[in-house]
Amino acid sequence: MKRLIGITTLSLCLTAHAEFKDGNDLLSDINAQDSFSRGVALGYITGVSDMGMGVVHCPPPNVRAGQLLDMVKNYLTNTPAERHQTADVLVNKVMKMVWPCQKSRGNPT
Repeated sequence: MKRLIGITTLSLCLTAHAEFKDGNDLLSDINAQDSFSRGVALGYITGVSDMGMGVVHCPPPNVRAGQLLDMVKNYLTNTPAERHQTADVLVNKVMKMVWPCQKSRGNPT
């Protein structure tokens, strides 16, 4: 019985997702009337962007946080069929589409 409980617990842990938001949640925060929710959205977008910078996407050095927010808002507004995806994936997708990193000549990936 203990083994069955352990296996069940392990399988539940393996199927758990670490994502906090999906695209619907993020767009809701972006469009919220209260400044706290909008600030949460801005912080989330800039945090995800910072984590992917130089690896997933390579923006120019003078990009502003508001610009990132506008880009993500436009994408989420115009692609409702994708909003079920996790917000981090969507933010990175937008950044990569606009600012892909250049592949080095010696690196085939």
